[in-house]
Amino acid sequence: MEREFALVRGVPSEAAWDELTAALEARRAAGEELGPWAEALGPELAAWPDEVQRLLPLQWTYRLAARGSLPEAALANALLLSDRWATRHFDEFRPLTQREDDAYDILGDEYDDVTPDARTEQERVFQAVELRAIRSLDMAYFSEGNPYSPGPMVWLESPELLLAAPFIAGLRELNVVHALASWDEPGAALVELLRRAPALRRLDLSQNDLGEPALIALAACPEARQLQRLVLTGNGSGPASRRAFTAAGLRGVVEDLDDDDD
Repeated sequence: MEREFALVRGVPSEAAWDELTAALEARRAAGEELGPWAEALGPELAAWPDEVQRLLPLQWTYRLAARGSLPEAALANALLLSDRWATRHFDEFRPLTQREDDAYDILGDEYDDVTPDARTEQERVFQAVELRAIRSLDMAYFSEGNPYSPGPMVWLESPELLLAAPFIAGLRELNVVHALASWDEPGAALVELLRRAPALRRLDLSQNDLGEPALIALAACPEARQLQRLVLTGNGSGPASRRAFTAAGLRGVVEDLDDDDD
């Protein structure tokens, strides 16, 4: 039995996933196409519990961002688009190009033999059909304010890319700490997000300065009742939003409403 099949048919674990991605990367380095491997291993990995994170490796993320399509990306169920990657791979980390005037040095072989289309790198990632199995997305700007920070990995200036992502309907966990600062009408965007993500159970909205109107809109959204954990640290909550979450029966899932002394 090939090592890869032994790993996916063994005990599901993040360690087994790491071994599997390393084995597949070795095959790619040896010149093998990974499409057939992704097709064969996909049904086996589908039997793993969603709680076992199969994190898209950083190198695969950059490769997907360059090419817009990557067969092995279909095997992942967790996507990290946060600057947390820099704490583990600082020398390899760079932000995804997001605007036409972005000019980052491209590292590695992501663009070898590739003619990029007109999209930005973050557009290619969020539009990739291979990411339909993603259940956890973290795009927090973790090190904001740190003078050594390389900046956010992605910066969604509007919610459209996220709302149209192929994985949105199956998403169970979303971390957007300090990632929504540039969104116009964030309350309406978050309500639409909850409508398009019926499987979402954990949502971290910390440090986005949403303000009372957006928080009240969120509390009034019927789909918010699906959440099991909602973190709201650093969003300027006040008595009105706290009363709104209480009236909606959501205080049991909400964490860290600022100045929660009602």
